[in-house]
Order: sequence, then structure tokens, then C-alpha cells
Amino acid sequence: NNPIEAALEDETLPAKKQEQFKVAKRNSDRLLSLVNQLLDLSKIDAGQLKLRIQQGNVNQLIAALADSFAYSAKQKDIEFNVAFNNNESVDYFDKDAVEKIVVNLLSNAVKYTPEKGSISCNSTIKNGRLDLEVKNTGVGITEEEQQNLFQRFYQTSEDNVGTGIGLALVKELVDLHKGDIKVHSVPDQWTAFSVTLPVDRNSFKNGMFVEANDNETSIKPIVTQQVTHEDHEDFIENDQPILLVVEDNADVRTLLNQTFEDRYNILTAENGQVGIDKALEHVPDIIISDIMMPVKDGIALTKELKQNQLTSHVPIVLLTAKAGDDNELLGIETGADDYMTKPFSTKILTTKVAKLVELRQKLHDRYSQELILKPKDIAVNNIDEQFLERIQDVLEDKLVESSFKIEEFSKALGMSRMQLHRKIKALTGLSASEFIRSQRLKLAAQLLKKSDINISQVGYSVGFNDSSYFAKCFKQTYHCTPTEYAKKQA
Repeated sequence: NNPIEAALEDETLPAKKQEQFKVAKRNSDRLLSLVNQLLDLSKIDAGQLKLRIQQGNVNQLIAALADSFAYSAKQKDIEFNVAFNNNESVDYFDKDAVEKIVVNLLSNAVKYTPEKGSISCNSTIKNGRLDLEVKNTGVGITEEEQQNLFQRFYQTSEDNVGTGIGLALVKELVDLHKGDIKVHSVPDQWTAFSVTLPVDRNSFKNGMFVEANDNETSIKPIVTQQVTHEDHEDFIENDQPILLVVEDNADVRTLLNQTFEDRYNILTAENGQVGIDKALEHVPDIIISDIMMPVKDGIALTKELKQNQLTSHVPIVLLTAKAGDDNELLGIETGADDYMTKPFSTKILTTKVAKLVELRQKLHDRYSQELILKPKDIAVNNIDEQFLERIQDVLEDKLVESSFKIEEFSKALGMSRMQLHRKIKALTGLSASEFIRSQRLKLAAQLLKKSDINISQVGYSVGFNDSSYFAKCFKQTYHCTPTEYAKKQA
């Protein structure tokens, strides 16, 4: 066993460490698969990769390979349909080549099919030819992209995190096997790869045949495990900050979850659109987002959230595998608060996140020391300043009414109770109800500075309908009674 496998077999290893080693194992397997594919391409270039034709049933082999992807499809709630004919035929094919072709096509199908999408794998043998179609729903491939799809290292779009090697190898292996491969796609609907291979004895020369072995597959499909973490939604009862992780790679999501789970409530999203939806629903304290993601990338996420009044204040740290000043500049210009290149140091990332949260806390402290709400002092951008000015307008009309409660406050601002709570908490460190009480007490303190004020009426005039409760709240905040405070100001 290698060191990773040995660690995984150690039953005394804590569960968290076990999961970290599983991530390492999946990624080492993926790297090994990538190296092997590059070696195969090199052998093809050098004319050293020869067909090794053996007798067997090709549909039985494809069925076994398809079955190994069923779990990955189920994890994403993908409808996975397979159909084969003629499982009893005697075929002639290169088992290793067919395995690599099928595994690459099915891996891509699972990878690029969205949750609740569908995949079909249909294989028929007729007149000595194999016709295989792997079709999946999803973003699709444009006609322009289809022209270059089988070129080495070609990637269809900026948010495609693939290597551009798999399909190039598939094309080379299909050609080597004297077959043909085509792609058909309707953008935003579906993509289908059709492979035709000769599987009759007469298609191959005598020197190509080797002794047959069984149909057990030697290739293990390298598919990212879907790691799910329950999002905890009882944040109001928990003082820990909320961290939203937006990352399409499940292993990186797991790493970030494990890195921050002791100090933060974690929310996760697998693409930019889900990230935006969760950010607007929960209003997190900070966001870590990958840049290259499907549906919407990290740049689009940052731009949209920074322009929305609900989330304009939320610090965003962008992660990317693309190094370079231009990429960093684009992220910062869009409104990101910080930027890190993969592979990243978790120590540096945790420090950056902590500093951004700490900066927010300093703004909270500034608010608590002010007698009058000053939007410019606690806002980090113009959108926050406009929001606080809207709050001021509402409070000027309603604060003195004892019946003014959270429901009316949130309705006046066009938010849900929870959204209002999260936004005000982020800007001031107070819950919405604490904020209303704080504003009433600050208004009372201003009134008590006037020499002609009737102290017994101050509480009622700022929205308290119980004078003893007003006096209690005032003393908790200013460490003296209203009467003592008025005397100090005289």
C-alpha cells in the first residue's frame, strides 16, 4: 500500500482526517489518470500504441462501466438510463481502448449534467459494428466549440475546469480502432457523443489479436465524490459568523468546510447562481468563491452581490487557478475584497477571512460609540450608505411610535425579517430589534441634553410605553439613570 492507502486503513484515525485522506486519494487517482492519458497520447504520436484485439462481448463491458457511474449520477439526482442490445454476441475489440473511450464520455456526462438532469447510454451491435451514444442534458456545446472539441488542451469556455486531454485521447483511440466519433448538441439543452467502432474479426489483421481475458474492467472512473454538508439555518441563535463557500469542486468545498467549520457556520453552493440565491436568502458575513464555475462564475457573482442592497456589505474572497495580474485586477475591480490563487495556503486564507470579519467588527464598535446614526461612518460603499439613509427615513417617521415593530420595519424596507436582521447585524452588530431599541435610546440621550426637557416623559416620547423599562434599558447602555445623565449634560 502507498502511504495514503495505509492511512485510510488505520481505524484509529479520526473521521476528519479520514475524509482529508480520501480527498487526497481521489486527487492522486485523478492525477495518475491524467498522467496515463498523456502517456497514451505520447505513445500514439510515436506510433507505439498498438491495438490489442481480443474476443468478448463489448456490450457486457460497456454495461459494467456504465454501472460504475450510477452512484455518481444518483448523488446529483441525475436520471441515468442505459440500454444495450445483443449481450450474447461474439465481438472483437481492444478492451483497454473501449474502456478509456467509455469512461471519458461518461465522466464528462456526469460532470457537466446539472442536478436533476438526465444521462442516457445506448449501445447496439449490428452487422459487426458497435454504435454507442452517450447523451446528457446541460449547457450544451456551440457549433464553433464543436469544431475544436477534439483538439488537445482545448477548453470550451472560461469556466471549464477540465484539462482538454480526455476528448483528444478519445478521438485518437477511436481513430486507432478504425472507428468514427461525432458530437451533436443544442446549446442550453443537450449534448450527444456518437461512437461507431468495427467489432467483427475481419476488420483487424492477424497480428493484432491477443488472448482474451474476462470483461472485468481495469479502469476505475475518476469522478469527484459528491460531499454534502447540511447547511445550518439557526444562525440567529448562534453567534458564529456565517461563511458561504461557492465552489464547484466537491473536494475543495470539503477542504474549506473542514478548515472553517469550528469558527463559522458554513453554507455551501456548487455554482455561482446557487451562491447568489443562498447569499440573498441568508445574507452571510463573508463569502469565499471560486472564479471558474458553471452557470455563473465568481466574477458575475461578485458583481451581482455587490450591487444588491442586501449583500453589498458582504466581503468576498475570490479563488482561482488562473494566476496573473489581469485576473486579480478583474476580480478586485468587480468589487472583490481579496483574491487568492490555487493551490492556496489554508493558514493564509483563514487569516485573510478573519481580518475581513474583524474589520466589520470595528465598524460595529464605531456605530455603538456614536450618538447619532452616521451612514458615512459605518458604510463600506455607496449602496450601504443609501440603505442606512433609507433606514433613517423610516425611523424618523416611525421610531417614536411604541407600536413600531420589526414586521413594519422590514416591510417598509422591502425585506423579510431574517434578511433585515442579517443586514443590520452585519452593519451594526445588533439584531433588528436591538437596533430599534438602540436608536430610541440614542434619541432619548439627545433629548436629555436639553435643559427644558421633562425627564419623566422622555421614554414615552421615543417609543417606550413603560417608564421603568425605559430607565432599565437606558442604564444598561449609558451606565447611569436618565436623570443622572441629564445632570451630567447640564
